[in-house]
Amino acid sequence: MATSTSGAALSANEKLTLQALKDHDKVHPKLSATPVPPTLKDSSKRGPGSKVSSTSRRSHASGDQSSSRSDRTGKPPRINFFKFVVATRAWHRIAKNSSIAKSSEKLQPVVRYENTYKTDPEKGQYFAPGKVEEMLKDTMEKKLKCVKYSPEKCRLITTELTAEIKSKVKALEFPRYKIVCNVVMTENKRQGLEIASRCVWNHSTDNFASYTYRNATLIAMANVYGVYFE
Repeated sequence: MATSTSGAALSANEKLTLQALKDHDKVHPKLSATPVPPTLKDSSKRGPGSKVSSTSRRSHASGDQSSSRSDRTGKPPRINFFKFVVATRAWHRIAKNSSIAKSSEKLQPVVRYENTYKTDPEKGQYFAPGKVEEMLKDTMEKKLKCVKYSPEKCRLITTELTAEIKSKVKALEFPRYKIVCNVVMTENKRQGLEIASRCVWNHSTDNFASYTYRNATLIAMANVYGVYFE
């Protein structure tokens, strides 16, 4: 009696599993259900009072061993339906959380500042040509002290020197000022040289600083313009 009861319980569980796999195959036809051995089909037809022979159990066990061997040979493994459902739910949960995070970032308000309507800088915050000229002198003497004139080399040095001067002028902290820097470098052959510039600006707030450096092979001139931004 014990054997028949366990056989009936086993067949009921298998029936539920097969029914779930068949329902899943209707929705997702790509995933095929696991084939049922003929011995299990016969045992399900016999009813609860019938006994499952030892030969059917052995054949079922040998079938499992053959499937494990087929996995080792490189054949694709069978898909577990319940693991697939768990993985799908986890994937949907992650996608939902990421979409919520992105939507919260987009919903953040854009910070906008009101116009101060200041037409003049504060006292002590005007562009100071004297401070800028001292900085130009120190920077150009250190940068060009051991440099010999070469068209290709001086082209790169001019770009680097312009960026360095501009960053140092910003470090002097002239609020609400736009800084423009221009560096001209040429060969020193004791020739005459004249560099001119013309600007349209407010003479009460805007100003400029200039410095010229010379050595045996080159002449370098730097102009820095400070334009107040209303």
